[in-house]
Amino acid sequence: MSNAPVRIADYGITKEFGYMQTVDPVAHLGAANAEWDTLAGDLPKYLMGSGFRERVQAMPPFDVQALSGDGEVRRAMLALSYIGQAYQWCDDTAAHTLPAVLAKPWYAVGQLVGRPPILSYSSYSIDNWRRLDPNGPIECGNIALLQCFLGGQDEEWFILIHIDIEKKAGRALQAIEDAQHAVVTNDADKLDAALHELRDGIQAMYDVLARMPEKCDPYVYFHRVRPYIFGWKNNPALPNGVVYEGVGELGGKGMTYRGETGAQSAIVPALDGALGIEHERDELREYLMEMRTYMPPAHVKFIEAVENGPSIRAFVMSAGRPSTTELFNQSVDLVADFRALHLQYASTYIFAQAQKTPGNPSAVGTGGTPFIPYLRKHRDETRSQTIA
Repeated sequence: MSNAPVRIADYGITKEFGYMQTVDPVAHLGAANAEWDTLAGDLPKYLMGSGFRERVQAMPPFDVQALSGDGEVRRAMLALSYIGQAYQWCDDTAAHTLPAVLAKPWYAVGQLVGRPPILSYSSYSIDNWRRLDPNGPIECGNIALLQCFLGGQDEEWFILIHIDIEKKAGRALQAIEDAQHAVVTNDADKLDAALHELRDGIQAMYDVLARMPEKCDPYVYFHRVRPYIFGWKNNPALPNGVVYEGVGELGGKGMTYRGETGAQSAIVPALDGALGIEHERDELREYLMEMRTYMPPAHVKFIEAVENGPSIRAFVMSAGRPSTTELFNQSVDLVADFRALHLQYASTYIFAQAQKTPGNPSAVGTGGTPFIPYLRKHRDETRSQTIA
């Protein structure tokens, strides 16, 4: 354990935007990759047509060198990830090989962003929005997706909810920094103020998550949104993984990457770290640690810094102040409530839907795990870690 309190600015995090970039995402690739940009933009149309895989195979080479700046690199990862997932799941049979014209730039851009060549949460949500009113807030009601698979209300809303949660999380992430600084300076009043902010930040996230059923129907989610975000690991349709043609670094082997899942968001792991919520060292914990390899590297470093920083929990326990303990426990309870609501949605949106679609099992999540027992265990472990 280090005694150094975390500073969110060191990791590109702000109270205003949380883990999101502080400028609106780049909406288009430059002229050198215009055909790929058009393919991504028209994805819903092409997926309604036929011969999508042949269309991808006939694409001109993607010019990774032409990408200008961080925003365009993120846009490239977003476009290639959507095209790659569409290539994989557009047909009744899974693709065991990705063509070099797609696989090589996807891998190369993945190296630039520090993530594997598969659609992950950061591309799916954090980098995937634009404002309807350029001067309006970044929240549901004033944001739209840059990229969809099939499009429509349910797909838009499902992802927009996640984007809004990421934006709201900035308040809680700033509160983590403030709370650790209060611990180091032994200032119980400042800790109370920080815990108050932390609680309200988590509550704001919960309130957004609670809006999911407004415009995302469970049937449509299961049959039209979910099938495109599966990965290549623990997927019965891809027992040997997926070969990335022409990517020498992968040695021609079948790769088994996890699919996109909210477990790849760095919000809850940072809250767990700040509140000292621990999960048993079991398969579930190993999965959570594996999810960090799909997060932007700066986000992972932040989580680790929070975990290694001064212990808020230990300070609260030793201080023995009822007001401080109450505020701390309210945050722990809210993290448990957030997990409980997520579990409820997993049951409604996935488990209750009949298993009819190839490559879309209802017993495992898009990340390839038996998610219901995992989520239940998370919720229960969190609930049990309030301070008496």
